[in-house]
Amino acid sequence: MLSPRSFKQQQGVAIVVALFIMALVASMAYIMMARLSRDTQRTTLILRDTQAAFYAQGSVAWAIEQLRRDWENQKPDQLIDKLPMTSPTNTINDYHISSTIEDMQARFNLNNLNDTEAQTSFKRLIQSVAPNLSEEKIQAIVNAVVHWITLGSMVSVSELRSVKGITPAIYHALQPYVTALPEAAALVNVQSAPAPILAVLSPTMNLEAGNAIMALRSTSPFVSMQQFLNNDIVKNHPISAQKVTVVSSYFLVVTNVTIEKQQLVLYTLLERATKGDQLAINILWQSKGIG
Repeated sequence: MLSPRSFKQQQGVAIVVALFIMALVASMAYIMMARLSRDTQRTTLILRDTQAAFYAQGSVAWAIEQLRRDWENQKPDQLIDKLPMTSPTNTINDYHISSTIEDMQARFNLNNLNDTEAQTSFKRLIQSVAPNLSEEKIQAIVNAVVHWITLGSMVSVSELRSVKGITPAIYHALQPYVTALPEAAALVNVQSAPAPILAVLSPTMNLEAGNAIMALRSTSPFVSMQQFLNNDIVKNHPISAQKVTVVSSYFLVVTNVTIEKQQLVLYTLLERATKGDQLAINILWQSKGIG
């Protein structure tokens, strides 16, 4: 028979064991609930991303329709495309969707760099956006990019990040002014190109002349090549008609879809092409990013 003292000791041990078990069960329950919460949140994020991608495709369809309509409604004395063009923000089930169409022929095509004249133009562009770089450094970058595309054309400008000599600062300085179009012979659209691109179209052109062209076209848009080539600025800084155009075929659609704090960005490269009387607008590639 247990003494009263032994009984109390065993009772105390039992209480401690019971408390330990309760704490263990509570801890396990907390861990399971936290894991369930994370799994639920992860599932929600995946579902939202899938839904956002679906809505983004609808916005790409809007862009295709805009480019088709611009082409079909063109008039001889008017611009075909007025870019960049931004869609109204559309809200569906708390998702906010908007797109911007950008002219990719307003940029320097890196896939042109097999041409020696294009290499000189690219060198001048680097000098314009990164003036602190030495002549030797700029030439090394040009050579590295030429070597890169010799192995195969660039698909995306993001490939520049992997080219020898391209630092994050140099990449971000160049990124707004360069593109990687599949057609190496794609011409620069002088109606939409920014001043740093206009400035490299002629050996005698500079940023001041590029800005003057931008000011001129803001009041008198270039609706034909003849109009562009006949303006006094171009006459003073001859530009080859074989390098430029006022009609583009390549466009980048940047689509943003947001819900609460989650954002998806879809990049779509479109090509608008004609064959005879037939118009086709094709998706060349798409890439997703997270805002």
